[in-house]
Amino acid sequence: ADSVPFSTACGHRYIQGKIVGGMDVPERKWPWQVSVHYAGLHICGGSIIDEYWILSAAHCFQKEKSTEAFDMYVGLVDLNVAGSHTQWFEVNKVIIHPTYELYHPVGGDIALVQLKSRIVFSDSVLPVCIAPPDVNLQNVVCWATGWGVISQKGHTSDKLQEAQMPLISLLLCQMLYGGPSYIMSDMLCAGDIRNVKTVCEGDSGGPLVCEFNHTWLQVGVVSWGRGCTYPMFPAVYARVSYFSEWI
Repeated sequence: ADSVPFSTACGHRYIQGKIVGGMDVPERKWPWQVSVHYAGLHICGGSIIDEYWILSAAHCFQKEKSTEAFDMYVGLVDLNVAGSHTQWFEVNKVIIHPTYELYHPVGGDIALVQLKSRIVFSDSVLPVCIAPPDVNLQNVVCWATGWGVISQKGHTSDKLQEAQMPLISLLLCQMLYGGPSYIMSDMLCAGDIRNVKTVCEGDSGGPLVCEFNHTWLQVGVVSWGRGCTYPMFPAVYARVSYFSEWI
């Protein structure tokens, strides 16, 4: 077989030189980004974790939605324009975490999506690594990506957005939200409270990734929050390291 000119190991990317305060993203920058479509419309984000599997949020796949009506797009930067690396997949099955909604209205908000056919990796389509249970999140730089609302007026973006997201300790997040019953150990908080960068609707299911020694690990799945209009309330993510053994 010909040698592939790039590594398909997870968490590596090849760059040629709804998120508030976001910026448009060049192709190849976030090669694991997925657009989850339902009945032909983008409803959520997701991430590629291997050739057949996508990671997303459980609440994107509510029971009344039929699996057949979902499509997964990879290698997409502009929702209106398929690029040369864009691939489209039908869904074989969706596995919702068994604790979803069990102990908390949006607890266990994580889902695995199995595709009917295999993703072809390229420099624009690659998997992200999953944060291990013992991941150390001190002093890491993390980014959220998605096509969510860019402005607080509620315009969604056709082009993929990115925003750097400082992580917020569970204790501080619990204080901001009013107690540990709101923010549980399977959750992670992030958001730039000073600069009003937060994740809005439309980014649900999308990845929060951090760089560790040139490798990108996914630490969060966009889950819930008070929305863009309340920047004092950080976005809440499903904590990937909590679920990594299940994944």
